[in-house]
Amino acid sequence: MATAVSRLPTMRLARAPSLSLRLAGVFGLLAAASVLFVAGVAVVIARSHLDRTLDRQLISSAASFQAGPATRVRQPAQLAVETRHWLAEHPLPEGQMAAIGLPDGRLLTSAAGGDLYEVGEPRALLSATHVRWWNLQGSEGGVRGLTVPILAHGGRLGTLILLAYERPQQRTLHALVSGIAIASAVGILLSLLLGFAVVRRSLRPLRTMAAEVGAIEAAGDLSRRLSLHGPPDEVGRLADSFDSMLERLEEAFHKQRRFLAEASHELRTPLTVVRGQLEVLADELDGRRLTQVGDELERMSRIVDDLLLLAHLDEGMVLRREPVELELVLREALLRGMLLAPRDIRVDAEPVVYARADAERLLQVTSNLVTNAIKHTPEDGHITLRSERVDGAALIHVDDDGCGIPPDELPHVFERFYRGTRERATLPDGSGLGLAIAHSLVAAMDGTLEVRSKPALATTFTVRLPAA
Repeated sequence: MATAVSRLPTMRLARAPSLSLRLAGVFGLLAAASVLFVAGVAVVIARSHLDRTLDRQLISSAASFQAGPATRVRQPAQLAVETRHWLAEHPLPEGQMAAIGLPDGRLLTSAAGGDLYEVGEPRALLSATHVRWWNLQGSEGGVRGLTVPILAHGGRLGTLILLAYERPQQRTLHALVSGIAIASAVGILLSLLLGFAVVRRSLRPLRTMAAEVGAIEAAGDLSRRLSLHGPPDEVGRLADSFDSMLERLEEAFHKQRRFLAEASHELRTPLTVVRGQLEVLADELDGRRLTQVGDELERMSRIVDDLLLLAHLDEGMVLRREPVELELVLREALLRGMLLAPRDIRVDAEPVVYARADAERLLQVTSNLVTNAIKHTPEDGHITLRSERVDGAALIHVDDDGCGIPPDELPHVFERFYRGTRERATLPDGSGLGLAIAHSLVAAMDGTLEVRSKPALATTFTVRLPAA
């Protein structure tokens, strides 16, 4: 069942996150991307530096051996003695090992019980004939190796093997990465909080504008202004432009209302005079034609009266507030409706239901709704007038089983001078002001007017007023 309400709220499929939150999120994403990029570059540079440091340590140990024992050895037998002295005088850092492969197959290491064969390719290391870097896998992880042949008198006396576990560098790199990760997380969080605070402060004028615009829309008061005090930036210029637009709209509406009021007032007197003169001439001239003219003048007079009432309502016409028994209003509207056309009209009123309203204007609203139902209900149709009290509100329902209202016309039924396609074809003498007047009168009594309709089945108008 389609529904149109007297005050249509802004329809949204879902509540979107606030602009402050979205901008802070974008700011946080940019900050996170920047921090991650810098962290990645820092890790790559640190790893490269640690690798070069390890290589320099191995090169330094090899150069120390080449400058010491390698220059003093002349015979293979001297190599073992010089190597022991060098190994004793040059302790290696943790995780590193030096080994000398002697021509007779013996192996001298920098650590007692050191087992060279814990790394891959041990025979290739022992038989290396030229300087070479090695990347091996040991029992405790990756191993960086350097082999340097020991030459004397054009012959190879042995091979210097320098090995270093990469574990210390990996621990250092892991600690660095952990520190960067923690610092990055804290930095991103602080950036988000700072960005959110800065964005909220920057968007405070826009929030103020949105609140003021919502208040103006809710109150329908075009005389209010944003009056935003701040620097003459984009937001300030927007506020000034909006105030200028409100001023022009207020002036335009004021001119329109003044025109309607003055035109309606000026037309009432001549119409009354013409109608009176026609009644005097009706006995002397063709009564049928004068009756037609009188009917048209009566219709024009009703339109003028309706326009004048709408103009007064637009100007803030104050209505009385007093307890009104709804059952009495419904029965009076029933009597008026029965004078228009024969229809099956029933009253189903909950007893002792009172509304705070203007009795005369509430009867006018109900009569307009009953008249509308009669116009759109066939002679064998049914109309029901109901009243009830629901959640502190007094409700009037006008139900009919007439032709119904198409869904595309429902949002417009309370617009002034709006007439549906079917109504224009079947009721050419209508003005399109009855429901607009009912809507304005109910709003002036702090109520709402709603309509629900199923095309070709039924229509229900509901007046909701404060209960007394």
